[in-house]
Amino acid sequence: SDLGVKVIIEKFASKRMNSETVGITGSEAYDLDNVQWAMRLTYSGEFIHAAPWSVGSQGYANVSHGCTGMSTENAQWLFERSHLGDVVVYTGGTRPLEPGNGITIWNESFDQWKSGSAL
Repeated sequence: SDLGVKVIIEKFASKRMNSETVGITGSEAYDLDNVQWAMRLTYSGEFIHAAPWSVGSQGYANVSHGCTGMSTENAQWLFERSHLGDVVVYTGGTRPLEPGNGITIWNESFDQWKSGSAL
């Protein structure tokens, strides 16, 4: 299923990711000090980033709390070629993008977009 188009809104060569900032605590909590090649896609904290700890599961199993992990090499390659405003299309999942959680204009039909016009 088509889950939506997300837009890169921030880029970090290195980023601390602490689950408590998005309400994940207890046994599911994490605090990673040096996540490399991180690109933010949503205001609620979804990123694409290097996740060398999950390379064996990538493309096969959901082992994240909402981020998309890549090998360090692939994440660096994408980071170096991506810019703020680039789109990332998500398919095949079960959780659609919430309107307004990031730059979500790409998910509107032309009629929806036009209805927001001041003209």
